[in-house]
Amino acid sequence: MKILRSLLGGLIVAGAALAYAASTPEQPAPVRRPHPLQWDSMDKLIAAKTGDGAVEFQFSVTNTGAEPVQIMEVRPSCGCTVADLPKSPWILAPGGTGSFRATVDIRGRRGLFSKTMLVASNAGAQVLGLRVEIPEAPRLSRDQNIQLAAADRQAVFHGACYSCHVEPIGGKQGQVLFNAACSICHEADPRATMVPDLNVAREKRDAAYWRKWIAEGKEQTLMPAFHEKHGGPLSETQVESLVTFVLKNFPTEPVRE
Repeated sequence: MKILRSLLGGLIVAGAALAYAASTPEQPAPVRRPHPLQWDSMDKLIAAKTGDGAVEFQFSVTNTGAEPVQIMEVRPSCGCTVADLPKSPWILAPGGTGSFRATVDIRGRRGLFSKTMLVASNAGAQVLGLRVEIPEAPRLSRDQNIQLAAADRQAVFHGACYSCHVEPIGGKQGQVLFNAACSICHEADPRATMVPDLNVAREKRDAAYWRKWIAEGKEQTLMPAFHEKHGGPLSETQVESLVTFVLKNFPTEPVRE
């Protein structure tokens, strides 16, 4: 008898819930309104030229809404892209127009390079896309590379040389960094005659000697300055890790003849 009462009670409750749901008007779906900021394009593609170090994008926008819109920020997806915005606060009145420039650093890149920018405004966020078609850099012969370095010893960190002399470095340190950044020239087989043999000391080579050579390079030679403050790819920590490595692994005293 108790079981029957329990079942009857459940049926009564379920029936009441169904009756309430049927009597309650269905809530309308939210209306999706178009964003008031309308851009000339949400995604742009530029074909770079051989030798270009950077490309510029121009974005234009119109406020199609009935209220003013303030653009608080345009945030690129990484540090290779810089957005040059109008003076802050950037407010577009109804029907107002504006534009800004974005510069993308493409040094060392190849193929299709894609980035985004987040546009933050009081009307809601938007995402703009930037794509660059980058031609393959022509392969240079060893003699051509030497000629470039003779004219500008920092040339090994740019253009066609970037992929061999900078890309492999990353955040490496010590011996791994030496193998990536130094052995390509100093331990090449065959080694170019103008590149010193590190296994032969011509003068006393202490920490100060190595630090100066690595960080600053040497004028009138092919040795570039590797420290970032002199235009190279290495941080202070990376330079010091190389100094420690070469002190332990190469002669410090000059050869006595």
